Amino acid sequence: MTIPRLLLSQRFYWLLAAVLTLSATAYWARGMIATNDPDALLHHAGSFTVWGMHACVIAIVAGLGSLAPTIRRLLGDRRLLIALGFVVLGYLACGLAPRLNRILFDEHIYMQIGQTLAHTGRAECASYARTEYGNFDLVDGWVNKQPNGLPYLHALVYRVFGASVAVSHQLNRVVIGLAAAALYLALALAPWRLPKGTAAAAAALFLFTPLVPWWGHTTAVEPAAAATAILAFLAAVLYLRLRDPDTIQGSVASSLFLAGATAFAAYFRPESLLVFPLVAAVLWSEEDRFMKDFFAWAALALALALILPNSLQLFAVRNENWGATDGRRFDFAFIAQNFRSNAGYFFTSTWFPLAGTGLALLGYAWLLGQRLATAVVLTVWFALSWGIFVLFYAGGYHYGASSRYAVVSCAPVAFAMGVGLAWLLPALRRRPLVGYACAAIFLLNWTSTFVYAPTETREAAAAREDVRFIEQQAARLPHAALVLSRAPTAWLLEGRNATDLHAIQGQLETGLRELVRQYPGGIYLHFGYWDNCEPAMARDFARLITLTEASEIARRPCQEHIFALYRLDTPAGLERFGGPPPAEPDRIERLDALLARTRQELLAPAPAPAPDPAPSAPSP
Repeated sequence: MTIPRLLLSQRFYWLLAAVLTLSATAYWARGMIATNDPDALLHHAGSFTVWGMHACVIAIVAGLGSLAPTIRRLLGDRRLLIALGFVVLGYLACGLAPRLNRILFDEHIYMQIGQTLAHTGRAECASYARTEYGNFDLVDGWVNKQPNGLPYLHALVYRVFGASVAVSHQLNRVVIGLAAAALYLALALAPWRLPKGTAAAAAALFLFTPLVPWWGHTTAVEPAAAATAILAFLAAVLYLRLRDPDTIQGSVASSLFLAGATAFAAYFRPESLLVFPLVAAVLWSEEDRFMKDFFAWAALALALALILPNSLQLFAVRNENWGATDGRRFDFAFIAQNFRSNAGYFFTSTWFPLAGTGLALLGYAWLLGQRLATAVVLTVWFALSWGIFVLFYAGGYHYGASSRYAVVSCAPVAFAMGVGLAWLLPALRRRPLVGYACAAIFLLNWTSTFVYAPTETREAAAAREDVRFIEQQAARLPHAALVLSRAPTAWLLEGRNATDLHAIQGQLETGLRELVRQYPGGIYLHFGYWDNCEPAMARDFARLITLTEASEIARRPCQEHIFALYRLDTPAGLERFGGPPPAEPDRIERLDALLARTRQELLAPAPAPAPDPAPSAPSP
C-alpha cells in the first residue's frame, strides 16, 4: 500500500489515535512518578485506577456490542444457548461448596474497598467510617497495595444490590459461570482444528475441577482473575477469527474489544500482566505476519495506555515485601519446594483427579502432533499462569490457602483435558464395553477428589468463627453505635459504624463524652481474632477494657481463642476519658430528668399545713 493510500485508510487513523492516547497517558504517568513520593502516588491510585477500569469497561462494551451481530452469525443460537447454560451450571456448581471466607480477613478488605468505591468513587479501604441507614461516610482510609479489579466488580453490584458479604458470594458464583461460558465460546470460535466437542468438554471440566467451585463460593480474587484472563483469551481468539486473511488486518471493533479485555484482566492480580504474552501467542498461532497488522498494534498501544494506572499503583508498592519476612518475594530458591507441591497437585489425587491429569496429557500430546502452534499457545498460557507461582515465596499449594493460585491455571488445564476427552470419545463409542468401563473409572476417580469441594477445612477456622461472631453481634447492636475493632471492614459490611484503634485513639482517651454524643448507641470494643494472635494488640485492648471497667456484652470461645464484645462508655470510662462535659444533657438523660421532675411534682405528698401560731399574751 502506498503512503497516500495508507494516510486515507481507517487503520492508519486508528493506530494514530491509539498511539496518541498512549503518549498522553505516558506523559501523565511520567509526571506522577516525577513527584518521587510513593505514598502520594499510592493515595492517588485510589482514584486513577478506577478511571482506568472505567475506560476498560467502555472499550469492552463498545467493541463487543459492535461485534455482537457477527458473533451471533458465527456461533448460531444453539451455541449461544449452550453458553448461557454454562453460566447457570457454573452458578449451581459453586453452590456445592460451602459459602465461606477462607483467607483470614483479606476477602473482607476487598469487599470493603468495593463498599467505599460504590459510595465515594475511590478504591480505598476504610479504617474508620460511618455506615448508618444505608449511607456511607469515610472518615479515614488507606489504599491497598493489591490491584483494584475485584473491588471494582464489587462496587458495580453494590450500587444495585447494596453492600453485603452475601452479594459478594453471589458475584463470584456468577463470575465462575461466565468464565466457563467464555472458555466455551473461545474454543467454539477458534479457527484451530480441534476434535469435535472440545469446547463443551473443556468448559464442563473447568467447572467441575474441585478447586474451582471450592474457591468460587468464596469472595477471593482468583476466580475473577481466571475469568478475566479467559475473557482476554476470548477477545484474542475472536480477533484472530475476524482478521482479514488477505490483508492480515483486524477491525476497529475487534481491536477495541481486545485492548479493553486484555487491560482489564491486568487489574486483578500483580502477575495478571502476563496476559499480554498469552494474547500475543494467540495472534501468532495462525499467522506469522501478524506483526504487520496495524489494528493489532493499535490494540497493544491502547491496552498499554489503559493499564498505566494499574502499573503506577504497582510501581508505588514495588518495595513492599508482600509478607515475605526476608524481603524475597520471588527467588529461584523457592522452586524446589513449590514445584513439589504444585506439580504434585496433578498426581496426589487430593485436589485434582488423576483421571484429569491423564486427559490433559493426552490432549497436549494430540496438540503436539496435530496442532503445534495451538500447543504453543497452551504451553504459554499454562507456563505463565501456573509457573509464576513456583517462584513466589508463598506460591506453593502446601501453604493451604495458597491452593487458590491453582484456580488461575485451571482454564489452560481444562483446555488440554477437553482436547483429550473430545479425541478419546469417538474411539470409546466404537467399543461400548470399554467405553462404559472407562466412564465408570473416570467418574469414580473424579468424585474421589471432588469430595473435597463440600468441605470447610480447618484453615482459617478461627477467623471464620470470628466473622460469624461479628455477624451475630452486629444484628444486636443499635445503628447509632460505634465498634472499635481490628477488623473494622467486617463490621462495616454488616452496616455498623466501625473504626480501628489508631484512627480514633486520641479522641477516645480525651473526649469520650463527645464521642458518645456522636454515637448515642454506645461505644463498643471487639476483642477478635487478631487480638488473640498478637500479644501487643491484646495488651492495647486489655488496657482500654480495664481503665473503663468495660461491661462484657457477649463472649464466644473457639478452639484456643475467645471472642468478646465490650461496652466502653461506662461511668468509669466517662470519668476517666470523658473530657469536658457536654453543653446540654444527652437525650436519654434529658428524658429521665424530665420524668423525675414530673413525678416529684405530681406524686410527691402535699406538704402538711403549717400550725397556727400560738396567741400572743396581752400586753400590760
